[in-house]
Amino acid sequence: RGPMVMKGYLNKPEETRNAIDEEGYMHTGDVGIMDGDGYIRIVDRTKDMIIVGGYKVFSRRVEDVLVEHPAIEMCALIGIPNPERPGSENVKVFVTIIPGYSYDSEETLIKDIVNFSKEKLAPYEVPKVVEIMKELPLTTVGKIDKKQLRKLA
Repeated sequence: RGPMVMKGYLNKPEETRNAIDEEGYMHTGDVGIMDGDGYIRIVDRTKDMIIVGGYKVFSRRVEDVLVEHPAIEMCALIGIPNPERPGSENVKVFVTIIPGYSYDSEETLIKDIVNFSKEKLAPYEVPKVVEIMKELPLTTVGKIDKKQLRKLA
């Protein structure tokens, strides 16, 4: 809120209502945490946060861990509906493999990625589904297009 915050989106009242509240505060969609020293760190976007059995999964945190796997070049996490728990999601990750990385089969590599995840992540953060792709869809500015990935899921 302040003199530098926009008044709203031109001819888009619904988007304006979603972004700016009655008191004039703009909601950016960023999720942040404050550390013990009072510093705020952006950890994700609300639209990319996944709710698994009541736990919040920050996609960026999990993606940062998964790209440490020696086979993974790029990855993107999304939430998919959990058929066993209405209102809850499962974690799905799309990955591309580093060119020249040698592996026996996709099935073995997927098991290896899941086992790697289990060693580094909380149980609710571990992907239930791993999909290997030749390339991930990108936006015009070169970011991974999660909107397209959600359509593919």
